[in-house]
Amino acid sequence: MDQALLLSFAELEDVHWWFVTRRRLVMEAVRRLAPDDPSRIVEVGCGTGGTLRSLALAYPSATILGIDPDEQALELARASGCAVAPGSFDELPLPDGQVDLLLALDVIEHLRDDDRALAEARRVLRPGGGLVLTVPALPRLWSPHDDVNGHLRRYRSLELAQRIFHAGLRLERLTYFNTLLLPLAVTERAVLRRLGRRASLGLRTPPRPMNAVLRAIFELEVPLLRRLDLPLGMSLLALARRSADAGGDDD
Repeated sequence: MDQALLLSFAELEDVHWWFVTRRRLVMEAVRRLAPDDPSRIVEVGCGTGGTLRSLALAYPSATILGIDPDEQALELARASGCAVAPGSFDELPLPDGQVDLLLALDVIEHLRDDDRALAEARRVLRPGGGLVLTVPALPRLWSPHDDVNGHLRRYRSLELAQRIFHAGLRLERLTYFNTLLLPLAVTERAVLRRLGRRASLGLRTPPRPMNAVLRAIFELEVPLLRRLDLPLGMSLLALARRSADAGGDDD
């Protein structure tokens, strides 16, 4: 990835309405899935380390590792104090059964073999270990944004649930999110198609007032998701777990 784009991405992680609010939702999910302090946490596709830094604050006694295939992104993550290593989700450089908590935030939609990646998640998780997964949802929402970001697919909830099940993981929660802004997204895509135009914002932060409004709307979902699952949205959040058993293998 271009160095200037990576630097821009690193800055966006702390200000852009999407990244800030998704991180808040993810950290709530992490606390729900791992109420006791996990000893080893891994984020696959860690990028420049925004979520790694939040995890380090929440779990100061844990060993936290980020994995990403992009060496330039890893350099930026290292510069901010994160422990990182090169690697990809479909071939994790980790031993079997050692990870308490694994995160993959908007990662598997980039992979040709997402089933293999989920099988790798099961392999590296200890029995009882948890997986936090987010993906873009609803194939009908496909737009130039997906092309620019290298997405290969958007998921429906049933499809994602089936993939998690076939990987040998137990699904504990599956919910859509980024729901309240869905009508705006549908309208924007319809207008752009009618005008024959491509989405132009890309990775840029909207003007400050718009960014604040979008963040405020998105953050309304935080208390909602504490109590219920949302039936539709632009993204999906899955919480899964490797089953615990006496033999250490649940095949």
